[in-house]
Amino acid sequence: MGIWCTEERGSGTLIVAGCDLGIVSAKAAVIQNGQMLAFEILPYKGHPKQAAIEAMDRAFAKAGLSAEKIEYCVATGFGRNAVPCADEVVGDLVCLHRAIREVNTAVRTVIDVGGHSFRAFNIDDNGRVSETAVTDKCAAGTGRFIEIMANALEIPVEELGRVSSGSESPAPITNQCVVLAESEVISLINDGYDRFDIFAGVAASVAARITGLVRRIDVNEEVAFVGGVAKNALVVNELERRLRVKFASLSGLDPQMVGAFGAALLARDGRRGT
Repeated sequence: MGIWCTEERGSGTLIVAGCDLGIVSAKAAVIQNGQMLAFEILPYKGHPKQAAIEAMDRAFAKAGLSAEKIEYCVATGFGRNAVPCADEVVGDLVCLHRAIREVNTAVRTVIDVGGHSFRAFNIDDNGRVSETAVTDKCAAGTGRFIEIMANALEIPVEELGRVSSGSESPAPITNQCVVLAESEVISLINDGYDRFDIFAGVAASVAARITGLVRRIDVNEEVAFVGGVAKNALVVNELERRLRVKFASLSGLDPQMVGAFGAALLARDGRRGT
């Protein structure tokens, strides 16, 4: 596997990269003059540095580029300091804010739910971050929580989400602790509950947890939902119902790629000296 960053940098068309290295996946974005050329989302369970290298390698391959074409790279995410050859490391919130301002300037509240944490923040009419709320002390409400519950149900998350969307009797999930919730799910299976009804209950529990955090700040439309959990239709629908909103458009950007895209935009800004 090739190293994706070298000391020699290109001097032609401005091509930059962003890498969002989370606790469960590596996301890489390659952009040219602000336009996405290619991206990669790589779930991983091994070494973070190697995951970052592999994600970038794959993104470069998709873009048909060699590593030497990169002019600047910004890393973000939980493992940002492990991204090799990054020119700069930037906090998650700054990257999310930069991307949102690029794809939809009407957004005023952002909900970000990833593998290990979730947050919400507001953007005022001048485009600045005004209020924030974040939790990273408990896995309840995160992508990792959903993954553990899916493993307990012994069905892939994607299949559970697709079939459970038709559930009319979601099973109540009362525990927020991951260990206790997993035991509760197993008990429900043993009691004869349908696995898809159980997963519908898990999604409702996750949405309730996220809603509790979001309501610590004002919820101002338009509202954007980003992060890996934003790709789970069950959670999306339940969260829209609880917050009484319809989530804003991201202009076709994969919600799991928002942080990496923001990092790439900051790389472009840094290279241009803006």
